[in-house]
Amino acid sequence: MTGFGRALRRDLSKLVAGLPLVQQLVLTGAMVGLAAGASAYVFDRLIVLAKSLTLDRLEPLPFAARAALLLVLPASGAIAGWLLIDKICPEAQGHGFDVVVRSISEGDGRLRGRLNLVKSLASAITIGFGGSAGREGPSVQIGASAGSWIGQKMRLPARDLRTVTAAGAAAGLSAAFGTPLAAVFFTMEVLLRDFASEAFPAVVIASVTAVAAARFLLGSERFLVKIAYEWHGTADFFAYAGLGIVVAPLGILYERATELVERSVRRGRLKGLPEWLKPGLGGALVGLLALAAPSVLGTGQRTINAALSGEFLGWRGAAASGAKIGATALTLGSGGSGGAFMPALFIGATAGSAWGALLRHFWAFSGQPGVFALVGMACVLTAFYQAPVTAIVMALEVSQDYDALMPVMVACVVAYVVSRRHREEVLVEL
Repeated sequence: MTGFGRALRRDLSKLVAGLPLVQQLVLTGAMVGLAAGASAYVFDRLIVLAKSLTLDRLEPLPFAARAALLLVLPASGAIAGWLLIDKICPEAQGHGFDVVVRSISEGDGRLRGRLNLVKSLASAITIGFGGSAGREGPSVQIGASAGSWIGQKMRLPARDLRTVTAAGAAAGLSAAFGTPLAAVFFTMEVLLRDFASEAFPAVVIASVTAVAAARFLLGSERFLVKIAYEWHGTADFFAYAGLGIVVAPLGILYERATELVERSVRRGRLKGLPEWLKPGLGGALVGLLALAAPSVLGTGQRTINAALSGEFLGWRGAAASGAKIGATALTLGSGGSGGAFMPALFIGATAGSAWGALLRHFWAFSGQPGVFALVGMACVLTAFYQAPVTAIVMALEVSQDYDALMPVMVACVVAYVVSRRHREEVLVEL
Protein backbone atom coordinates (compact mmCIF):
# COMPACT_ATOMS: atom_id res chain seq x y z
CA MET A 1 0.00 0.00 0.00
CA THR A 2 2.85 2.35 0.82
CA GLY A 3 4.47 1.62 -2.52
CA PHE A 4 1.22 2.33 -4.31
CA GLY A 5 0.84 5.64 -2.46
CA ARG A 6 4.36 6.72 -3.35
CA ALA A 7 3.83 5.79 -6.99
CA LEU A 8 0.54 7.73 -7.08
CA ARG A 9 2.19 10.77 -5.51
CA ARG A 10 5.05 10.57 -8.00
CA ASP A 11 2.66 10.33 -10.95
CA LEU A 12 0.57 13.25 -9.69
CA SER A 13 3.70 15.36 -9.18
CA LYS A 14 4.81 14.63 -12.75
CA LEU A 15 1.35 15.42 -14.09
CA VAL A 16 1.16 18.75 -12.27
CA ALA A 17 4.75 19.68 -13.10
CA GLY A 18 4.05 19.23 -16.82
CA LEU A 19 1.20 21.74 -16.83
CA PRO A 20 1.37 25.54 -17.18
CA LEU A 21 1.52 27.41 -13.87
CA VAL A 22 -2.15 28.52 -13.86
CA GLN A 23 -3.35 24.99 -14.60
CA GLN A 24 -1.07 23.64 -11.88
CA LEU A 25 -2.62 25.97 -9.35
CA VAL A 26 -6.17 25.18 -10.47
CA LEU A 27 -5.65 21.40 -10.29
CA THR A 28 -3.91 21.62 -6.94
CA GLY A 29 -6.61 23.98 -5.66
CA ALA A 30 -9.29 21.43 -6.53
CA MET A 31 -7.46 18.72 -4.60
CA VAL A 32 -7.00 21.06 -1.65
CA GLY A 33 -10.69 21.96 -1.73
CA LEU A 34 -11.74 18.31 -1.59
CA ALA A 35 -9.42 17.67 1.34
CA ALA A 36 -10.64 20.78 3.20
CA GLY A 37 -14.30 19.90 2.57
CA ALA A 38 -13.80 16.40 3.97
CA SER A 39 -11.91 17.83 6.95
CA ALA A 40 -14.73 20.30 7.63
CA TYR A 41 -17.20 17.41 7.66
CA VAL A 42 -15.12 15.47 10.20
CA PHE A 43 -14.68 18.58 12.35
CA ASP A 44 -18.42 19.31 12.31
CA ARG A 45 -19.25 15.71 13.33
CA LEU A 46 -16.73 15.90 16.17
CA ILE A 47 -18.38 19.05 17.54
CA VAL A 48 -21.83 17.46 17.30
CA LEU A 49 -20.57 14.33 19.07
CA ALA A 50 -18.91 16.29 21.89
CA LYS A 51 -22.01 18.46 22.37
CA SER A 52 -24.33 15.43 22.39
CA LEU A 53 -22.29 13.88 25.20
CA THR A 54 -22.20 17.04 27.33
CA LEU A 55 -24.35 20.15 26.86
CA ASP A 56 -27.32 18.35 25.29
CA ARG A 57 -27.70 16.27 28.45
CA LEU A 58 -27.99 19.22 30.83
CA GLU A 59 -31.55 20.39 30.16
CA PRO A 60 -33.49 17.69 32.08
CA LEU A 61 -31.24 18.00 35.15
CA PRO A 62 -32.18 19.95 38.30
CA PHE A 63 -30.88 23.51 38.46
CA ALA A 64 -28.19 22.78 41.04
CA ALA A 65 -26.74 19.88 39.04
CA ARG A 66 -26.95 21.85 35.80
CA ALA A 67 -25.20 24.85 37.38
CA ALA A 68 -22.40 22.67 38.77
CA LEU A 69 -21.83 21.00 35.39
CA LEU A 70 -21.84 24.37 33.62
CA LEU A 71 -18.85 25.34 35.73
CA VAL A 72 -17.07 22.03 35.10
CA LEU A 73 -17.73 21.25 31.43
CA PRO A 74 -16.31 24.38 29.70
CA ALA A 75 -13.31 24.26 32.06
CA SER A 76 -12.57 20.59 31.43
CA GLY A 77 -13.03 21.00 27.67
CA ALA A 78 -10.63 23.96 27.55
CA ILE A 79 -8.02 22.08 29.60
CA ALA A 80 -8.32 18.93 27.48
CA GLY A 81 -8.00 20.92 24.26
CA TRP A 82 -4.99 22.86 25.58
CA LEU A 83 -3.18 19.71 26.72
CA LEU A 84 -3.81 17.98 23.40
CA ILE A 85 -2.28 20.87 21.49
CA ASP A 86 0.60 21.49 23.91
CA LYS A 87 1.76 17.87 23.97
CA ILE A 88 1.35 16.97 20.31
CA CYS A 89 1.28 20.09 18.10
CA PRO A 90 2.12 23.40 19.85
CA GLU A 91 1.82 25.42 16.62
CA ALA A 92 -1.93 24.68 16.64
CA GLN A 93 -2.39 27.15 19.52
CA GLY A 94 -4.23 30.38 18.89
CA HIS A 95 -7.35 31.37 16.98
CA GLY A 96 -6.23 29.80 13.70
CA PHE A 97 -5.61 32.86 11.52
CA ASP A 98 -2.35 33.99 13.10
CA VAL A 99 -0.52 30.72 12.45
CA VAL A 100 -1.68 30.65 8.82
CA VAL A 101 -0.73 34.29 8.22
CA ARG A 102 2.78 33.73 9.59
CA SER A 103 3.21 30.60 7.51
CA ILE A 104 2.22 32.44 4.33
CA SER A 105 3.80 35.87 4.86
CA GLU A 106 6.93 34.99 6.86
CA GLY A 107 7.53 31.31 6.09
CA ASP A 108 7.37 29.03 3.09
CA GLY A 109 3.81 27.82 3.67
CA ARG A 110 4.84 24.67 5.56
CA LEU A 111 2.42 23.37 8.18
CA ARG A 112 2.67 19.91 9.70
CA GLY A 113 0.05 17.39 8.63
CA ARG A 114 -0.74 16.45 12.22
CA LEU A 115 -2.00 20.01 12.80
CA ASN A 116 -5.18 19.06 10.91
CA LEU A 117 -6.10 16.24 13.30
CA VAL A 118 -4.96 17.91 16.53
CA LYS A 119 -6.71 21.22 15.82
CA SER A 120 -9.92 19.36 14.92
CA LEU A 121 -9.96 17.35 18.14
CA ALA A 122 -8.90 20.20 20.44
CA SER A 123 -11.38 22.71 19.02
CA ALA A 124 -14.23 20.20 18.89
CA ILE A 125 -13.71 19.40 22.57
CA THR A 126 -13.45 23.06 23.58
CA ILE A 127 -16.54 24.15 21.62
CA GLY A 128 -18.58 20.98 22.23
CA PHE A 129 -18.04 21.26 25.99
CA GLY A 130 -19.35 24.83 25.99
CA GLY A 131 -16.37 27.07 25.23
CA SER A 132 -17.44 30.32 23.56
CA ALA A 133 -15.69 30.16 20.19
CA GLY A 134 -16.32 29.68 16.49
CA ARG A 135 -15.46 26.82 14.21
CA GLU A 136 -14.14 28.97 11.35
CA GLY A 137 -10.70 29.70 12.87
CA PRO A 138 -9.92 26.01 13.32
CA SER A 139 -11.46 25.32 9.90
CA VAL A 140 -9.08 27.84 8.31
CA GLN A 141 -6.11 26.29 10.10
CA ILE A 142 -7.27 22.77 9.23
CA GLY A 143 -7.79 23.68 5.57
CA ALA A 144 -4.42 25.45 5.37
CA SER A 145 -2.76 22.40 6.93
CA ALA A 146 -4.41 20.13 4.37
CA GLY A 147 -3.26 22.39 1.54
CA SER A 148 0.27 22.58 2.89
CA TRP A 149 0.43 18.80 3.33
CA ILE A 150 -0.71 18.19 -0.25
CA GLY A 151 1.75 20.76 -1.57
CA GLN A 152 4.63 19.21 0.35
CA LYS A 153 3.75 15.71 -0.83
CA MET A 154 3.76 16.99 -4.40
CA ARG A 155 7.13 18.68 -3.76
CA LEU A 156 5.94 22.12 -4.84
CA PRO A 157 8.44 24.99 -4.62
CA ALA A 158 8.05 27.44 -1.71
CA ARG A 159 6.25 30.05 -3.80
CA ASP A 160 3.57 27.60 -4.94
CA LEU A 161 3.41 25.99 -1.51
CA ARG A 162 2.38 29.31 0.01
CA THR A 163 -0.31 29.59 -2.64
CA VAL A 164 -1.87 26.19 -1.92
CA THR A 165 -1.68 26.88 1.82
CA ALA A 166 -3.68 30.08 1.27
CA ALA A 167 -6.09 28.14 -0.95
CA GLY A 168 -6.55 25.63 1.85
CA ALA A 169 -7.36 28.44 4.28
CA ALA A 170 -10.05 29.76 1.93
CA ALA A 171 -11.41 26.26 1.46
CA GLY A 172 -11.65 25.73 5.21
CA LEU A 173 -13.62 28.94 5.74
CA SER A 174 -15.83 28.24 2.73
CA ALA A 175 -16.66 24.74 3.95
CA ALA A 176 -17.39 26.00 7.48
CA PHE A 177 -19.91 28.67 6.44
CA GLY A 178 -21.02 27.67 2.96
CA THR A 179 -20.00 31.11 1.63
CA PRO A 180 -17.38 30.50 -1.08
CA LEU A 181 -17.23 34.09 -2.36
CA ALA A 182 -16.79 35.61 1.11
CA ALA A 183 -14.09 33.04 1.86
CA VAL A 184 -12.18 34.12 -1.24
CA PHE A 185 -12.41 37.80 -0.32
CA PHE A 186 -11.44 37.11 3.29
CA THR A 187 -8.34 35.22 2.18
CA MET A 188 -7.29 37.93 -0.25
CA GLU A 189 -8.20 40.87 2.04
CA VAL A 190 -7.14 39.59 5.48
CA LEU A 191 -4.70 36.69 5.02
CA LEU A 192 -2.85 37.69 1.83
CA ARG A 193 -3.74 41.42 1.83
CA ASP A 194 -3.42 41.40 -1.96
CA PHE A 195 -6.34 41.17 -4.40
CA ALA A 196 -3.95 40.95 -7.36
CA SER A 197 -2.11 37.89 -6.05
CA GLU A 198 -1.44 35.03 -8.46
CA ALA A 199 -2.94 32.77 -5.79
CA PHE A 200 -6.41 33.95 -6.85
CA PRO A 201 -7.24 31.04 -9.25
CA ALA A 202 -6.23 28.39 -6.71
CA VAL A 203 -8.09 30.18 -3.91
CA VAL A 204 -11.30 30.40 -5.97
CA ILE A 205 -11.22 26.77 -7.12
CA ALA A 206 -10.38 25.49 -3.63
CA SER A 207 -13.18 27.55 -2.08
CA VAL A 208 -15.83 26.34 -4.54
CA THR A 209 -14.68 22.71 -4.39
CA ALA A 210 -14.65 22.74 -0.58
CA VAL A 211 -18.19 24.06 -0.23
CA ALA A 212 -19.42 21.52 -2.81
CA ALA A 213 -17.73 18.68 -0.92
CA ALA A 214 -19.07 19.91 2.44
CA ARG A 215 -22.62 20.19 1.09
CA PHE A 216 -22.39 16.69 -0.35
CA LEU A 217 -21.30 15.29 3.02
CA LEU A 218 -23.33 17.49 5.38
CA GLY A 219 -26.40 18.08 3.23
CA SER A 220 -27.70 21.23 1.57
CA GLU A 221 -29.12 22.86 4.72
CA ARG A 222 -28.02 26.50 4.96
CA PHE A 223 -25.69 27.41 7.80
CA LEU A 224 -27.29 30.86 8.17
CA VAL A 225 -30.89 31.57 7.24
CA LYS A 226 -31.78 33.53 4.11
CA ILE A 227 -33.49 36.92 4.44
CA ALA A 228 -35.02 39.51 2.09
CA TYR A 229 -34.78 43.30 2.30
CA GLU A 230 -37.51 45.82 1.46
CA TRP A 231 -36.77 49.51 0.92
CA HIS A 232 -38.70 51.80 3.30
CA GLY A 233 -37.47 55.17 2.13
CA THR A 234 -34.59 57.49 2.98
CA ALA A 235 -35.08 56.83 6.70
CA ASP A 236 -33.32 53.51 6.05
CA PHE A 237 -30.03 55.32 5.46
CA PHE A 238 -30.14 57.00 8.87
CA ALA A 239 -31.31 53.85 10.65
CA TYR A 240 -28.54 51.62 9.30
CA ALA A 241 -25.84 54.31 9.42
CA GLY A 242 -26.73 54.75 13.08
CA LEU A 243 -26.35 51.01 13.55
CA GLY A 244 -22.84 51.25 12.11
CA ILE A 245 -21.95 53.98 14.61
CA VAL A 246 -23.35 52.01 17.55
CA VAL A 247 -22.01 48.56 16.64
CA ALA A 248 -18.48 49.45 15.48
CA PRO A 249 -17.28 50.08 19.07
CA LEU A 250 -18.45 46.56 19.96
CA GLY A 251 -16.04 45.11 17.41
CA ILE A 252 -13.23 47.17 18.90
CA LEU A 253 -14.27 46.22 22.45
CA TYR A 254 -14.30 42.56 21.43
CA GLU A 255 -10.74 42.82 20.15
CA ARG A 256 -9.51 44.77 23.19
CA ALA A 257 -11.19 42.39 25.66
CA THR A 258 -9.51 39.36 24.10
CA GLU A 259 -6.14 41.11 24.13
CA LEU A 260 -6.63 42.15 27.76
CA VAL A 261 -7.32 38.58 28.88
CA GLU A 262 -4.31 37.32 26.89
CA ARG A 263 -2.03 39.89 28.54
CA SER A 264 -3.40 39.08 31.99
CA VAL A 265 -2.79 35.39 31.44
CA ARG A 266 0.75 35.86 30.14
CA ARG A 267 2.08 38.73 32.23
CA GLY A 268 -0.51 39.58 34.89
CA ARG A 269 -1.44 38.01 38.17
CA LEU A 270 -2.12 34.67 36.50
CA LYS A 271 1.49 34.40 35.33
CA GLY A 272 2.42 32.13 38.24
CA LEU A 273 -0.33 29.57 37.61
CA PRO A 274 0.38 26.32 35.75
CA GLU A 275 -0.22 26.86 32.04
CA TRP A 276 -2.80 24.08 31.74
CA LEU A 277 -4.89 25.61 34.53
CA LYS A 278 -5.33 28.97 32.81
CA PRO A 279 -7.74 27.81 30.07
CA GLY A 280 -9.59 25.86 32.75
CA LEU A 281 -10.08 29.01 34.79
CA GLY A 282 -11.31 30.84 31.70
CA GLY A 283 -13.72 28.01 30.95
CA ALA A 284 -15.07 28.02 34.51
CA LEU A 285 -15.78 31.75 34.24
CA VAL A 286 -17.56 31.14 30.93
CA GLY A 287 -19.74 28.56 32.68
CA LEU A 288 -20.49 31.05 35.45
CA LEU A 289 -21.49 33.64 32.85
CA ALA A 290 -23.66 31.04 31.09
CA LEU A 291 -25.80 30.66 34.23
CA ALA A 292 -27.22 34.11 33.41
CA ALA A 293 -26.82 34.00 29.61
CA PRO A 294 -26.90 30.38 28.32
CA SER A 295 -26.69 31.53 24.69
CA VAL A 296 -22.97 32.33 25.10
CA LEU A 297 -22.08 28.63 25.17
CA GLY A 298 -20.59 27.12 22.03
CA THR A 299 -20.81 28.76 18.63
CA GLY A 300 -24.12 30.58 19.18
CA GLN A 301 -25.44 29.56 15.76
CA ARG A 302 -29.00 29.07 17.03
CA THR A 303 -29.15 32.63 18.42
CA ILE A 304 -27.70 34.10 15.21
CA ASN A 305 -30.32 32.35 13.11
CA ALA A 306 -33.08 33.44 15.49
CA ALA A 307 -32.04 37.07 14.98
CA LEU A 308 -31.77 36.64 11.20
CA SER A 309 -35.17 34.93 11.11
CA GLY A 310 -36.80 38.10 12.40
CA GLU A 311 -36.99 37.64 16.15
CA PHE A 312 -36.55 41.01 17.88
CA LEU A 313 -34.33 40.17 20.84
CA GLY A 314 -34.72 43.60 22.43
CA TRP A 315 -32.74 44.18 25.61
CA ARG A 316 -31.90 40.45 25.65
CA GLY A 317 -29.96 41.02 22.42
CA ALA A 318 -27.92 43.83 23.95
CA ALA A 319 -27.19 41.72 27.04
CA ALA A 320 -26.29 38.67 24.96
CA SER A 321 -23.94 40.74 22.81
CA GLY A 322 -22.01 41.99 25.84
CA ALA A 323 -21.99 38.54 27.47
CA LYS A 324 -20.63 36.97 24.29
CA ILE A 325 -17.75 39.46 24.21
CA GLY A 326 -16.82 38.48 27.75
CA ALA A 327 -17.27 34.74 27.23
CA THR A 328 -15.24 34.63 24.01
CA ALA A 329 -12.48 36.80 25.46
CA LEU A 330 -12.26 34.41 28.42
CA THR A 331 -12.25 31.32 26.20
CA LEU A 332 -9.73 32.43 23.58
CA GLY A 333 -7.68 34.79 25.72
CA SER A 334 -7.03 32.12 28.36
CA GLY A 335 -5.78 29.60 25.79
CA GLY A 336 -8.92 27.78 24.63
CA SER A 337 -8.99 26.47 21.06
CA GLY A 338 -11.47 28.00 18.66
CA GLY A 339 -12.16 30.86 16.28
CA ALA A 340 -13.07 34.52 16.76
CA PHE A 341 -15.01 34.99 13.50
CA MET A 342 -18.35 33.42 14.44
CA PRO A 343 -18.56 35.11 17.85
CA ALA A 344 -18.21 38.38 15.91
CA LEU A 345 -21.29 37.37 13.90
CA PHE A 346 -23.15 36.62 17.14
CA ILE A 347 -22.21 39.98 18.66
CA GLY A 348 -23.31 41.84 15.52
CA ALA A 349 -26.56 39.91 15.05
CA THR A 350 -27.75 40.34 18.64
CA ALA A 351 -26.69 43.99 18.85
CA GLY A 352 -28.34 44.72 15.48
CA SER A 353 -31.55 43.09 16.63
CA ALA A 354 -31.49 45.19 19.82
CA TRP A 355 -30.95 48.38 17.78
CA GLY A 356 -33.89 47.53 15.54
CA ALA A 357 -36.13 46.96 18.57
CA LEU A 358 -35.02 50.31 19.99
CA LEU A 359 -35.90 52.14 16.77
CA ARG A 360 -39.24 50.40 16.54
CA HIS A 361 -40.12 51.37 20.13
CA PHE A 362 -39.02 55.03 20.15
CA TRP A 363 -39.13 55.98 16.48
CA ALA A 364 -41.86 53.67 15.18
CA PHE A 365 -39.41 52.56 12.47
CA SER A 366 -40.81 49.61 10.49
CA GLY A 367 -37.55 48.05 9.31
CA GLN A 368 -37.22 44.28 9.17
CA PRO A 369 -35.70 42.64 12.26
CA GLY A 370 -33.61 40.16 10.28
CA VAL A 371 -32.00 42.91 8.21
CA PHE A 372 -30.84 44.72 11.35
CA ALA A 373 -29.19 41.48 12.49
CA LEU A 374 -27.55 41.01 9.08
CA VAL A 375 -26.21 44.57 8.97
CA GLY A 376 -25.00 44.31 12.57
CA MET A 377 -23.02 41.18 11.69
CA ALA A 378 -21.34 42.94 8.77
CA CYS A 379 -20.48 45.99 10.90
CA VAL A 380 -18.78 43.98 13.67
CA LEU A 381 -16.79 42.01 11.09
CA THR A 382 -15.72 45.29 9.51
CA ALA A 383 -14.63 46.80 12.82
CA PHE A 384 -12.92 43.68 14.19
CA TYR A 385 -11.02 42.55 11.09
CA GLN A 386 -10.86 45.88 9.23
CA ALA A 387 -12.29 43.95 6.27
CA PRO A 388 -15.32 45.84 4.88
CA VAL A 389 -15.24 44.10 1.50
CA THR A 390 -15.41 40.65 3.09
CA ALA A 391 -18.23 41.78 5.38
CA ILE A 392 -20.28 43.18 2.50
CA VAL A 393 -19.78 40.08 0.35
CA MET A 394 -20.68 37.73 3.21
CA ALA A 395 -23.87 39.70 3.89
CA LEU A 396 -24.76 39.38 0.20
CA GLU A 397 -24.17 35.63 0.23
CA VAL A 398 -26.23 35.19 3.40
CA SER A 399 -29.18 37.28 2.22
CA GLN A 400 -28.92 36.34 -1.48
CA ASP A 401 -30.66 39.66 -2.10
CA TYR A 402 -28.91 42.49 -3.97
CA ASP A 403 -31.32 45.02 -2.47
CA ALA A 404 -29.77 44.30 0.93
CA LEU A 405 -26.43 45.61 -0.35
CA MET A 406 -27.55 49.20 0.10
CA PRO A 407 -28.02 49.21 3.90
CA VAL A 408 -25.06 46.86 4.38
CA MET A 409 -22.67 49.05 2.37
CA VAL A 410 -23.75 52.27 4.10
CA ALA A 411 -23.41 50.76 7.57
CA CYS A 412 -20.08 49.04 6.83
CA VAL A 413 -18.53 52.26 5.54
CA VAL A 414 -19.63 54.05 8.70
CA ALA A 415 -18.36 51.21 10.91
CA TYR A 416 -15.03 51.20 9.06
CA VAL A 417 -14.54 54.96 9.49
CA VAL A 418 -15.48 54.82 13.19
CA SER A 419 -13.20 51.87 13.92
CA ARG A 420 -10.28 53.31 11.95
CA ARG A 421 -10.54 56.63 13.76
CA HIS A 422 -10.56 54.86 17.12
CA ARG A 423 -7.49 52.81 16.18
CA GLU A 424 -5.62 55.93 15.07
CA GLU A 425 -6.43 57.65 18.37
CA VAL A 426 -5.11 54.64 20.28
CA LEU A 427 -1.88 54.69 18.27
CA VAL A 428 -1.44 58.42 18.97
CA GLU A 429 -1.88 57.79 22.71
CA LEU A 430 0.69 55.01 22.62
